[in-house]
Amino acid sequence: MKTLKYTVDIIGIMILAWGLMLFLLIVVNNVVVDLRLPIEGFEGSLINNALQLAVGGALFLAWLFVWYKVTVYCRKRRLRLWSRGPQ
Repeated sequence: MKTLKYTVDIIGIMILAWGLMLFLLIVVNNVVVDLRLPIEGFEGSLINNALQLAVGGALFLAWLFVWYKVTVYCRKRRLRLWSRGPQ
């Protein structure tokens, strides 16, 4: 029965990570790709691409941070369950 609990934790982490990744993919496709500043020329293109890269990178780091926090929480919970188990 304990194995099932640990498997559910891992499955939950994976579902959350993939679901959040798909959500952020939709956000990037609908928001970041259309993000443009009204600046013409080479400098405008460079600034627009840098802005899109920065926003996409920030979303990626936010996704990575959420994934890290969820895995740390599940690991701590699992260690607490193991420490309460039969000795």
